[in-house]
Amino acid sequence: MKKLLLLALLAVGATSSFAASNQQMVDSTLSATVAGDKVGAGVPFEVRVNIVPKGAELVIVDENDNVYDTMVFDHGTKMAGKLNKSTVEKTAILKRTDNHPFSADLAGTVGTTQYTGQFALESNGNYNPTTNVLTLDKLSSSGDTAGTVMAMPTEFNFIKQERDIRATDNQMRTLVQSTIKAGTTADAGTYIGTGTFTASLIVK
Repeated sequence: MKKLLLLALLAVGATSSFAASNQQMVDSTLSATVAGDKVGAGVPFEVRVNIVPKGAELVIVDENDNVYDTMVFDHGTKMAGKLNKSTVEKTAILKRTDNHPFSADLAGTVGTTQYTGQFALESNGNYNPTTNVLTLDKLSSSGDTAGTVMAMPTEFNFIKQERDIRATDNQMRTLVQSTIKAGTTADAGTYIGTGTFTASLIVK
């Protein structure tokens, strides 16, 4: 019987607009008119790290072995109107937390089990796997009108094909790209597209 080892990871995160930004954007240079007047901006920060134990558990990491909690493709803050092309890339690597081959036992001794591996995207009805189009929805705001652009088409690309995973292999990887095409139209606000990026191994 085939055993399915499936790791699900929240994939596509939100970008931030002025309205949703954490920056303290309260000062205006128009209020600085005489010598000694001071204006500026600031952003909160914190430093943190979370460590997971070593074992046979599967995780999706980046190229620096950082475990993804959420894979965020942040295109930054842009001006309304027709947008320039914007591409954000992430490396996704499926591996065990102990770095041993997928077929190994807890001690690291390599077994003989082989797998079929595949990356996939579980969308919320907003992704077309044939065209690779992921549609972002605009969060409603009081400034929206009948002419407001409420959806933004973007491209979401990664290697979808099944691949052979040998008993000695200890990782499966793909490059993941989120692209906003040049000329895409957007109004002021926050556009968000979410889903679950998955990596699976099926025992042969």
